[in-house]
Amino acid sequence: RPANPVPVAMTAEITFGDHPDGTEYRAVVRHADASSRTHHLRLGFADGWGTVTAQLATVAEARNGSR
Repeated sequence: RPANPVPVAMTAEITFGDHPDGTEYRAVVRHADASSRTHHLRLGFADGWGTVTAQLATVAEARNGSR
């Protein structure tokens, strides 16, 4: 459950699994309440997680290509 840390009360569950095209990446974020979610969205939550996902894919693909 989300605690109340600053600046956003949330918990993220990130899982990786097998996928026919490579690796499945799943992120589930739970906020303590609606106001925490709204605040997180205003801070750029969606764009930030999208950036992290793209960066992770770049690293994984570079490592896979170096084999």
